[in-house]
Amino acid sequence: MKRINLVWCLLLTIVVGLSSCMKDDNKDEEKIAENETQIQAFIQSDSQGGTAARDSSGLYYIIRKSNPQGVYAKAGQAATVKLNGYLLDGTKVLSIEKDSSLSFPVLGYSTGFPGLERAIFLMKTGEKATFLLPFYLAFGNIDRTNVPAYSVIRLEVEFIKTRTEKEQIDDYLKAKGFPKYERTSDDLVIIRTNTVTGDTLGVGKSVSVKYVGKFLNDKKFGEGTFNHTTGTSGTIAGFDKAIRKMRKTEKAIVVFPSALGYKDLGSSDGVIPRYSPLQFEIEILP
Repeated sequence: MKRINLVWCLLLTIVVGLSSCMKDDNKDEEKIAENETQIQAFIQSDSQGGTAARDSSGLYYIIRKSNPQGVYAKAGQAATVKLNGYLLDGTKVLSIEKDSSLSFPVLGYSTGFPGLERAIFLMKTGEKATFLLPFYLAFGNIDRTNVPAYSVIRLEVEFIKTRTEKEQIDDYLKAKGFPKYERTSDDLVIIRTNTVTGDTLGVGKSVSVKYVGKFLNDKKFGEGTFNHTTGTSGTIAGFDKAIRKMRKTEKAIVVFPSALGYKDLGSSDGVIPRYSPLQFEIEILP
């Protein structure tokens, strides 16, 4: 009898779980329809609402300032934008300061705000636009600070420019003002920070390496010490290629594009987005 009761309890748990999922799915469907009604009401009240277009993702947009000479962003580029985000009642919930901007890798953005990256592909550089994002392209179906669950978000976006990864690395080098550096044809950059003589490591050497990994904006994503055999697949290509060009006890800052890093996939733990050029402070330990 106890075994039968246990089976019934398990079945009941499954049924209740499925019922809960179905309720959540039904609520999401209801809110999608509700968001659509809210967006349509906003468009009808807007003086330029007649020019609104709908993207296949479900967002709507109005180009406020066009720029026929502008260019569209391409996958892998960094898009620099200025933006403000609002609820439909006008409450500001997202803001980039007036004299600053947000730059992110196109198709590599990782803030859980998919509508923003989709929006950037619908604009040209130099344009301004209003985007109306249903909840599933914005903050989602849970309550957040100042943003109720299932909220439509209005984004006011100015698309300033795009930059290739090479341009991002060039900007980094210019900003840092390094007096001397080495650069390979595949854009691996090595800035040696101490002087060590002798042969470089080359292939097939076992070494202990201390590192600090950062994005080009100097935000740190990792650090540590590990053992590596040069010329093997134990680490990303840019890291290994840099080590092979270094000497025992040498220190360097190395920079390389995503083609030598995590490419268009990003790191498996999600810390490093797709199309991210990276910098590492490296020391080859004795």
